[in-house]
Amino acid sequence: MIEVSRRRQIAATASAVFAALADPDNLATIVPRVRRIELLERTATRARVATHMALGPFGELRSEGDVRWATDREVVFSTRRPVPVEARWLLTPHNGGTDLLVTLGLDLAALIGPLAALVPANEVAKLITPDLDAALAAIARRVEPATPG
Repeated sequence: MIEVSRRRQIAATASAVFAALADPDNLATIVPRVRRIELLERTATRARVATHMALGPFGELRSEGDVRWATDREVVFSTRRPVPVEARWLLTPHNGGTDLLVTLGLDLAALIGPLAALVPANEVAKLITPDLDAALAAIARRVEPATPG
């Protein structure tokens, strides 16, 4: 399992950050490569979704997964196919804003078997880090108050 974490201080309440993360329509504008999210079913603390991700010249990938949350504290997206992936967003109130930590974990063994052991984790992290940073920046733009200028 490869894990990559990124953190950002957001000048908005945990409630505002949570609202941005919990809205499937927002995620398509926040998370790079996500084109669309379909809500398949939902309860008070869980949902089943289908995510459509752009794969450049390879077209689009549709994967179904689960979302679970603790209001204003955490949102976790997970899928098992075609690759086990978990994206965990942890929200912690901090100095009048929110410390937002995102951790993306993926298990390449399900896709490429024993060859996954040969994939350098640091190279995968280099590919994932810009997308996580872009997602954190997009959330900040969506929820932080505009600065006069």
